[in-house]
Amino acid sequence: MEALSKTIDRHTFFRVLGASLGVVSLSSCETKADDLSPASDALDLTIRLDDARYVDLLKQGFYVVVNNRVIVAHIQPNQYVAVSPKCTHEGSTLVYQANNNAFYCPFDGSRFDLNGKVIFGPATQPLVVYKVSNDQKSNTLRIFG
Repeated sequence: MEALSKTIDRHTFFRVLGASLGVVSLSSCETKADDLSPASDALDLTIRLDDARYVDLLKQGFYVVVNNRVIVAHIQPNQYVAVSPKCTHEGSTLVYQANNNAFYCPFDGSRFDLNGKVIFGPATQPLVVYKVSNDQKSNTLRIFG
């Protein structure tokens, strides 16, 4: 009989379970999709274009995502652009589309120009744009800002 006194009745069990699920649901809805802002932390990194991880940047129209912190695209001869790599709508990793000269979110269709400005939503917040210094002599790119 003592074991029965430590159990809860069915009604109490479902009431506690329902309250717990409600708390979990509410906590996951605290951030609205368009509330995401781009990474704004300072960035200062140098990449070698002869490094196998970044060799695609030698070809115009190609891009790489570096350490999940920045997306770098080779847009014109010896000219590069770097922006935050996540869509400001829901945080998906962006791709660079050379034919449109824009960054594109493959999940929600948002597009950003080379200056980080939203050119097609649902995203409403711009990307962070970083400065890129191309040192052809040392075959490196410095991305900072």
